[in-house]
Amino acid sequence: MKSLLIALCVLLSTAAQAADSPNLIVVNGVAEKSVEPNMTLLQIESWGKANSAKSAQEIQAAQYLKIKSVVEKYKIKKDDFQTENFTVSPEYIYDQKTQSNKINGYRVTHQIGMIYRKTADVGALVDALTSVAKTEGGGVTIQNISWDNDKKIVVENAALADAVKSARAKAEDLAKAAGVKIKSVHRIQHSSVADNPGRPMMMKMRASDTGGSANTELSSGQVKVRVEVQMEFEI
Repeated sequence: MKSLLIALCVLLSTAAQAADSPNLIVVNGVAEKSVEPNMTLLQIESWGKANSAKSAQEIQAAQYLKIKSVVEKYKIKKDDFQTENFTVSPEYIYDQKTQSNKINGYRVTHQIGMIYRKTADVGALVDALTSVAKTEGGGVTIQNISWDNDKKIVVENAALADAVKSARAKAEDLAKAAGVKIKSVHRIQHSSVADNPGRPMMMKMRASDTGGSANTELSSGQVKVRVEVQMEFEI
């Protein structure tokens, strides 16, 4: 008898939950928009190699000062130029006699993030960074160049509105086809992705690599923003 009562209570509880669960139409809405970039993001590295860590650091420091002179020439703001990483690492070679690794020198790297807001002139900036006087055992590497827009939130909001409109239109079409009416929005979720056109250049250019040849030209493309929403409508 007790088991029967428990089973009956479970059945009634399940039925009550089913009655409380709303009938839903679930749809997705997607929208994309593009905007012209208004800034260029560069990842730069100054480096030095030598037999001692101190000498490697001195070589790297000389390369860094050359980067700083370019920064001053192109009037890049302090907030748009900052250290991202700094490392001092031993370099090893394998010794056949001892069958072990031994230190063969040191490498010092200084990784820098830079924002340049005159996107049309970034080619000249790249040339300036890679045409400094040659230093034995050191150089400047441009690791990556990408473009962005610091006001893309406005574009993202516009795309979000379009995605919601698209989702609602789909829901209304489905409701009409099913012969029901939409009552209200039950739940809404969204995600957004910005596609910043990038150039993983890994130029590894030292001072002498360009030789003062033809000017660098770079094409930025557009910054694309994609927004997707998932909406649940009660019917």
